[in-house]
Amino acid sequence: MDILEQYRELLDLTAIVTKTDKSGKIIYVNDHFCKLTGYSRDELLGQNHRIIKHPDINPAFHRELWRTITSKKVWTGMMKNRTKDGKTYYIKSTIMPILDEDRKIVEYISSGVDITKFVERTKVIRQQSIDMLTRVKNMTSLLYDLSLQKEKVTLILINIEGFSDINDFYGFERGNKLLKDFAKELRDRHSNVYRISGDEFAILCKQELDNGTREQIYSMINELEQKEFSVLGDTLTLLLSCGVAYGATYEVYKQAHIALKENKYTNNAATIYNDLPDLSQQIRKNIKIVSKIRKALKEDRFEAVYQGIWDNNLSKITKYESLIRMIDNGELISPYFFLEYAKKAKIYTKLTKVMIKKTFEKFKDTNCEFSINLTFEDIKNKKVVNLLTEHLKKYQCGNRVIIELVESENLADYELVESFIKSIKEYGCKIAIDDFGTGYSNFNHLVKLNVDFVKIDASLIKDIHTDRSKRVIVESIVHFSKNLGIKTIAEFVDNEEVYKIVKELGIDYSQGYLFAKPTKDIN
Repeated sequence: MDILEQYRELLDLTAIVTKTDKSGKIIYVNDHFCKLTGYSRDELLGQNHRIIKHPDINPAFHRELWRTITSKKVWTGMMKNRTKDGKTYYIKSTIMPILDEDRKIVEYISSGVDITKFVERTKVIRQQSIDMLTRVKNMTSLLYDLSLQKEKVTLILINIEGFSDINDFYGFERGNKLLKDFAKELRDRHSNVYRISGDEFAILCKQELDNGTREQIYSMINELEQKEFSVLGDTLTLLLSCGVAYGATYEVYKQAHIALKENKYTNNAATIYNDLPDLSQQIRKNIKIVSKIRKALKEDRFEAVYQGIWDNNLSKITKYESLIRMIDNGELISPYFFLEYAKKAKIYTKLTKVMIKKTFEKFKDTNCEFSINLTFEDIKNKKVVNLLTEHLKKYQCGNRVIIELVESENLADYELVESFIKSIKEYGCKIAIDDFGTGYSNFNHLVKLNVDFVKIDASLIKDIHTDRSKRVIVESIVHFSKNLGIKTIAEFVDNEEVYKIVKELGIDYSQGYLFAKPTKDIN
């Protein structure tokens, strides 16, 4: 066997080989080709390669192939073909024109390898990296793309605020249509767009986060928020949150997500992690404190303490306010250090339920009036309201209970608040507006909500003996309250000078360290 014959034998053993004449008719096929296509050698010889052509292939593909090889050039590429029984297969092929001594084409030879399994596996991988709804890339694809980056990148995360309301009102089908339209808007602006979760998207940019890039991001968010989307004939605009970070690998996603969460509490078009060097430390602190709160709840380390309220006319303590403390290493920790974290972590109502249980248990066998603080979030929570009414029924002490609503909280939903007050007053409870004089103080609250007490905020009381303007404000509150038959309570009365003015103004009650500190015991 000569050398060329040995080469041919090796090629037949390792590759899929065919030969055609100048017109394209098959003049030779090896066993591999017959096995792959399902045709016998007799069925193939004399036929054109159209016998295995897949119907999906654009005719231009074969015209370009034929133009290449008839120009005496080698063609290399992937071909999609079809077997005798109609199955699809893929082959990576090289087709070479064979020339005679005069450099005229004698025949064509094709050698290839079956790559069907590779192509199908690649399709599966591609499907797994694509969001099937919006047809942009998904979270898996983002993490993979980030792993390939050798240089720092800019990552933009965008969240559609209140999207669940859109789903609830218009239905999931229309909500999905809106997501697809929004994804298209992002694709029109950037090539690397990802859908991270239900209503959260990402954009990966390889450009540096300089001032120009920042302005482009701010401009994009403003444009997207002004863009009008049509849903069932209604025209909607979207409210977006945006977090941005400039960094490498997976770390940049974590940083952008931190910035996104922070942006929800600001009015900025976007929050950029790199502009907030202390943000990561703050997040770490938040996590630790929330973890500490959860552990204290689990171990029953939240206690109620009680501060006496002094009757300025009777000169004695006649009421108590129930206040929460967390026990940490044997010390009672003020709510100043944990309450806001509990609210952000959405575990505040659990603390309220603890306070309801412990406070009612403390005062069940007394004749004292006592107050419990409730926020608007507590009132909205049916479990909290149900627990409160259960205890009122159980202990039959509603005539001694004062519910303190925080005036600085959002009491704008008067229908809900009024309904709560009406139902709770049926048990004999009284209502106090706490921290009155803070935030957007509204005398309308006093009229509409049928309250019994106004607690004048400490920020007004503590300097009333030195700040004339604050005294004028307090005088107005007292005058207005008296005309409505509402009792007044001064908070933060901790010295005789303040107490003297409080009495002069005709305030009914005083609360502060001058009379009593919060303790676990009551007199």
